[in-house]
Amino acid sequence: MAKSTIPRAPHPLLYVAAWLPLILLYAGAMRQAVASFPIALFYSATYFVPAIAIGGAVWRLARRVRWRELSGVKFAALEFAFSVGFVLFWQSAFAALLWILAGREVAFANSWLALFATADARVDANFWWAALMAVLIVAIHSTVFHAVRIIGERRTKELATVEAEAARARAEMLALRGQLDPHFLFNSLHSITALVREDPRRAEEALLQFAALLRRVLAIKRDATDEVTLADEMKFVDDYLAIERLRLGERLRVTCEISAEASACRLPAFSVQPLVENALRHAIAPRRDGGHVTVRAAVRAGRLDILVHDDGPGADPAAVVGATGVGLSVIRQRLRLRHGERAILTIDTALGKGFSATLSLPAEISDSTGGAP
Repeated sequence: MAKSTIPRAPHPLLYVAAWLPLILLYAGAMRQAVASFPIALFYSATYFVPAIAIGGAVWRLARRVRWRELSGVKFAALEFAFSVGFVLFWQSAFAALLWILAGREVAFANSWLALFATADARVDANFWWAALMAVLIVAIHSTVFHAVRIIGERRTKELATVEAEAARARAEMLALRGQLDPHFLFNSLHSITALVREDPRRAEEALLQFAALLRRVLAIKRDATDEVTLADEMKFVDDYLAIERLRLGERLRVTCEISAEASACRLPAFSVQPLVENALRHAIAPRRDGGHVTVRAAVRAGRLDILVHDDGPGADPAAVVGATGVGLSVIRQRLRLRHGERAILTIDTALGKGFSATLSLPAEISDSTGGAP
């Protein structure tokens, strides 16, 4: 049979330690029948050492059975076979060990071999009492095995569920990012197209910057990750702003205040760039005098807070809630998939009062900052 998904046999030291209380109890019960406690302890160890060895072998053998697939009758029959086999091999090994250590007479007097040596009722009673105790011990062994098996199967099922959910979330995360990539590329190409008509030389510079952006996007896809440090995200934002500066010139004014601790934090890739792009499209590009965009990031009380603010005309909060654009809605979904309720995107705006978007998520420090923004 193929090995089941239950946990492997317990660590040998842990398994042996579980038998020690029985060895000590059995030695204490025999103390009155022998000369000293060390002798009783030696006899008890001699009795249980074969059980420990055979029990470990039975445990490993039982792991190969797909117990959940068995009918009630097959389950009971197989369990009975394991138990009987355990007892028979244990008692036979104990008799053989006694024969080797103490001789033939002791082995016949203190093991199941006594059945063949005498018909004394007292000996028979002792034998059946020892047999009953052996059955009880095997029953405990079996109970522990199935308890561990059931717990292990539940844990395996829970892990499979978690892994499946993680795979689903990752697939959905990649699909959502797939919506951002074309959206970003289209808008960048649109900006470069406008430059081609106005200033071909600057358009050429913009194309070089655009190539750098593409390399960064492809590098993230190649690494098969959807997370970057904030430092890397801000490098991407800087490349994007370089293209927009060629088109907007002095109309675009940007201030970045990123703490060193915030730079080292990880977040979903392309989380900040859409917010900056949103500010440029709605607050800077339409205005003759342009405007100011501020990006701030800091770690406070174990959370990474990122603010993107513009001094543009702002918007009606109700209209923002019902907006169908790609940027904000996709960012919200990606944060929900990655952090659940622990991450939020907050919008603060009003007509004539600018537009602020704040990302707040658990601060997860990366081992490598990826460079300063």
